[in-house]
Amino acid sequence: MYCVIQEIELKKENTYGASKELEAYKINLSMRGQDMSSYSYGYTGGKFERPIKKAYKISIHKSYRENGKVKKKQWSICTMSYYDLMEFSLYDCGGASRIERLSEELNVDQETIYNLIYSKLDPLVERIEAEFNQTEEYKIHQGHRQTIDKYLKDKKEFESIYGLDTYDYYYDVFGVLREKEKFEVFKKQYEAAQEQKRSYYENYQSNHNSNYDFSGYLNTKQSNYTDKEKEYLKKIYRAAAGKFHPDIVKDDGEGMKFLNDLKDKWGV
Repeated sequence: MYCVIQEIELKKENTYGASKELEAYKINLSMRGQDMSSYSYGYTGGKFERPIKKAYKISIHKSYRENGKVKKKQWSICTMSYYDLMEFSLYDCGGASRIERLSEELNVDQETIYNLIYSKLDPLVERIEAEFNQTEEYKIHQGHRQTIDKYLKDKKEFESIYGLDTYDYYYDVFGVLREKEKFEVFKKQYEAAQEQKRSYYENYQSNHNSNYDFSGYLNTKQSNYTDKEKEYLKKIYRAAAGKFHPDIVKDDGEGMKFLNDLKDKWGV
């Protein structure tokens, strides 16, 4: 059993070349009197021509003897155009289902069939890719891809700071700040909001600490508590110690230290 790849000529050219230009454009939108316009991108300028009409018919052949004579049988796997070989796989071109059926018919595992095919197909693909990588279409398309990859990276970094779906309001796909004045207003609002959050948090922490300030209850070591009150305090201490012990809360022992200071102040 062996693989044969036959070069054939297609009647029509491939019309699915890459787009020539990458374009940024503005989407004008207003919601409840608020400007929600943003920037997006798309391809324009027409597509590159793909004049090569070559295609490759992939088949599996098997020789066998019948009544003393050598006979041959072949099974078509799929046909892939010159450009298909760079952009698609056997699965995309219908080869996978045929390989599965052939595996059952010949009682041969699919891996064996794939190995036969790719031993012939891989060198062909490498040669065609090397040729195509020298074309203007490939170089322009790679440039577009790099622009978009950088755009996605910059957008992710920007929105990690300013929030989801904010980058496109001010920047385009090429990283150009298209709405400088709007962005300055937005940035000031953002910084003011962050400062307000910090102020609120600091006040909250201050009030929280004040609300739980035990200084009013901390007296000198000369305790003024009655014996019965001291018994209550001992029980409170034991219950709290079980919760604040470093082996339980896994902290640096500050909670337990504070509790022991209370115990001393209570005189128990």
